[in-house]
Amino acid sequence: MISAVIIDDERSAIVTLTNDLDKFCPQVVLDASFTRTDEALAYLNTNEVDLIFLDIDMPIMNGFDLIQAIEKPVLPAIIFVTAYSEFAIRAFKVSALDYLLKPIDPEELKAALAKIEAKNTSTGQQQLLFKTLLEQYTLGQKGKIALPVNDGYHIIDPGNVIYCRADGAYTEVVMEKEKSFLISKTLGRTQELMPEAYFERVHQSYLINLNHIKKFRKGDSPVAIMSNDEQVKVSRLNKDRLAARLGL
Repeated sequence: MISAVIIDDERSAIVTLTNDLDKFCPQVVLDASFTRTDEALAYLNTNEVDLIFLDIDMPIMNGFDLIQAIEKPVLPAIIFVTAYSEFAIRAFKVSALDYLLKPIDPEELKAALAKIEAKNTSTGQQQLLFKTLLEQYTLGQKGKIALPVNDGYHIIDPGNVIYCRADGAYTEVVMEKEKSFLISKTLGRTQELMPEAYFERVHQSYLINLNHIKKFRKGDSPVAIMSNDEQVKVSRLNKDRLAARLGL
């Protein structure tokens, strides 16, 4: 059995998640639930639990602050629960930690529990994952993201990315007024890290920043001419969607 607590400032969210756990996850025993982070912190510092369901956006102390305040060398497993936040989702995708979007889908809840049960993460690895998550979230709030390269992370403003090009299991990131570089993620994974508002996948090999398009030629062999004067292929399947996003 898995002993768990729920921490969420919305009582209705706690009730809904409790009901879902009773119905879909009988292996979870709910020890306590809290709407106040100070009460939750006092409980966690004096009691042992296996798993925390933790809301992120809470008053006074958010979920990330709460993690840092727990006075234990080994943290319980944590499944973050959040309403959609672009910064938070990008942070989770980089750190590989578990999260659920509100409203919670029962199948995603069961899948998250299965991953928690299957994981064999050492204390050092767990602390590194949390450190990466916190750094990514903080950067995201400042409008920046950290992209993984061979010797660490390359911190960038995504607005300065002209386009990204697939290179096998890697992706080349072409920047404005900076040298291009390779990151250790596929183009599909790279797309997940970039703001959806101004990035578009136009080809199986290209993800482009709409704000850096100088000219778009539809034709039989559509191309986007970027701000650095390079031509990027646009697939015929994607040209109409790109045109629509450009208001053409």
